[in-house]
Amino acid sequence: MAVVNPIPEAPPRRELTSPDVVRVLDRIRREVEDADLRDGSDERAEFCWFAREYPRCYRFHLDGADFRLESIRDGYESVRLELANSVSASPGGFEYAIANQNVQRIYWDFESFLSEVNVSLDLLARIVGVGYRDHTSPNLNKLCKSQLVGGPVEVLRSARSRWVLRMKAYRDCFIHYTPVDTLLMLQLLQSQDGNFDVRGKLPVNPNVRDILGFRYSRRVELLKYAFTVHRHMTALDRAIAREIWRSYRCGEYPRRTTRLFFLGARGR
Repeated sequence: MAVVNPIPEAPPRRELTSPDVVRVLDRIRREVEDADLRDGSDERAEFCWFAREYPRCYRFHLDGADFRLESIRDGYESVRLELANSVSASPGGFEYAIANQNVQRIYWDFESFLSEVNVSLDLLARIVGVGYRDHTSPNLNKLCKSQLVGGPVEVLRSARSRWVLRMKAYRDCFIHYTPVDTLLMLQLLQSQDGNFDVRGKLPVNPNVRDILGFRYSRRVELLKYAFTVHRHMTALDRAIAREIWRSYRCGEYPRRTTRLFFLGARGR
């Protein structure tokens, strides 16, 4: 009898803990506040505001990404049950697929998931930027293309080349140009062991930005890719937190403590 394989569990949500970057900035902020209180100084008061507010913005969007990922996973489970019923009712069927609003919700959530990760990355760039004397861009791409060397920016550059550029290509394609398809569906594909896996298609070439030019591969699948992005983002959060803490202990973070707000503000 054909079996539909279970959907992998989503990574556990953080309930009471914050991302590592938030926790390390809280620790730095408290130490700075205590030092300024002892000295009777308020020279770093603006940095303390910054170190409290922007990490919380970062956490807000990471929590949003976690929420969307759970929603995608739950949508897959709902579709899996529908498709499993189809297999049971017609075990000799040629193809099993579903195209309904449950599937559309999965793709809507996927686009939102990419957007939340994208905003989180730009907030990381802003947080990292105060570790350098010159004013830096609050945009991750521009920060990574700058002439800055050493410190946490190198961690961001490494992540950008390994996975961020591809994630941003998907985000830009789906947000600004076109959805994956005009008829979205999840289908069952048979694996080598004879069982079935639920799969959502994802183009391998998002930079083409046109439905007619999309190509697909069994190696690229929506839920699997979303889990991969989440894993990369979690690892990046840890790595940036470690590097910021190391820089702080070496007296290299923060290097700027004023004019930290209104970066990127547009004038008319």
